[in-house]
Amino acid sequence: MPNNQVTSSLKENHSPPAILSSTQRKLRKLRRDPKLFLADSKAYITTRKTLYQTWAKLGSFALVIIASIAVIIYFSIIASPRYVSQTQFIVKQSSSNELPLLGLASLGSSSPNMRDALILQEYIHSAEMALALNEKLALKSHYQNTQWDKVSRLNQSSTQEDFIQYYQEHLSVHYDDLSEILTVEIQGYTPEYALKLTQTLLAISEQFINRLGEKMATQQMQYAEEEVTRAYKQLKAEQMKLIKFQDTAKLFNPEQQSSALLNAMNQLASQIMTQQAELKSLSAYMRSDASEIVAKKYQIEALEKQLEQEKQKLIQPDQPSLNKVSLTFKEIELNTQLATDLYQSALASLEKTRSEAFKKLKHLLVVEQPRIAQDNLYPKRLYNIITWFVVLILIYLIGKLIIAIVKEHRE
Repeated sequence: MPNNQVTSSLKENHSPPAILSSTQRKLRKLRRDPKLFLADSKAYITTRKTLYQTWAKLGSFALVIIASIAVIIYFSIIASPRYVSQTQFIVKQSSSNELPLLGLASLGSSSPNMRDALILQEYIHSAEMALALNEKLALKSHYQNTQWDKVSRLNQSSTQEDFIQYYQEHLSVHYDDLSEILTVEIQGYTPEYALKLTQTLLAISEQFINRLGEKMATQQMQYAEEEVTRAYKQLKAEQMKLIKFQDTAKLFNPEQQSSALLNAMNQLASQIMTQQAELKSLSAYMRSDASEIVAKKYQIEALEKQLEQEKQKLIQPDQPSLNKVSLTFKEIELNTQLATDLYQSALASLEKTRSEAFKKLKHLLVVEQPRIAQDNLYPKRLYNIITWFVVLILIYLIGKLIIAIVKEHRE
């Protein structure tokens, strides 16, 4: 009986293992060696076999297909949409005196409005505009936002130059020579931000063009006002010099005084001649000691002395005489009159400059106001897919050609 028990226990210990199902065997293999499980799977074997067959049939062209599939996936699913807001405007002067040139003379010439529009076009493209938009709307942060796909957005570690280049690549400015209209399109990752961006760009452009016209007008006005001030100071100096001379000479107008003195001298000379004629007439029939002749002689002598005194007033070699005073006065008066004429001319020039400066003021007239975008225009998905496909094919063909040439030279 004990032998039978031992035999039965041995049979129990050496019983055959339990049979596992296919699913259990796969799970056990997955737990033990996942890599081996994947390599032995039918899906992996089928995929590898398919790739081998495709590569055998297509060769290296399969790389073009794979790259094209990646491009299609990116532009169809991954690429972030970009919205465009557009505005149109014209730069005009208040008035322009420039006449259009005709014939051959018009070749290479440009109107003031055209020059201003081209200047504004360069300013919109400039780094100053990009930095101004960044200051007002945090443009760089918008382009670097991690919500957008990594390929199209601006790199987080980008420099200021990279930001300016990225801004210029997402901006379009077109000038029409015939209509003189400047069209501006700028891209944003949301329609609201694109609209705000275009409105701000328009406001900055208007400030720039106004400042450009006002600066020229201000410079001209400043120069004209300085000339008026200088002429006024010179006039006041000459007037003060004239007043001081009149106070020193105690004469209001030496010319008038000289004229009055000459008239008096002429009258005295005329009286002397008359008295001398009467004396000759009396001497013809009277004695020389007659009372009338003696009185006439005294009268003539008094007139001659008076005439001599008046001459001394007019011409005095040792002291300022009336003729010297009159000459100095005339010079000062002439300088005063010249200063007056210069002041009047400066005033007239100031008024003319003010009128011309107003004509040169520049204005920005908006033809099309910015509007919010309804659809995203960028990226142009179908266009980009076709373009990339053509480029990949060209690269493939060029590569094949180079390889063929190298092989031919080796042989």
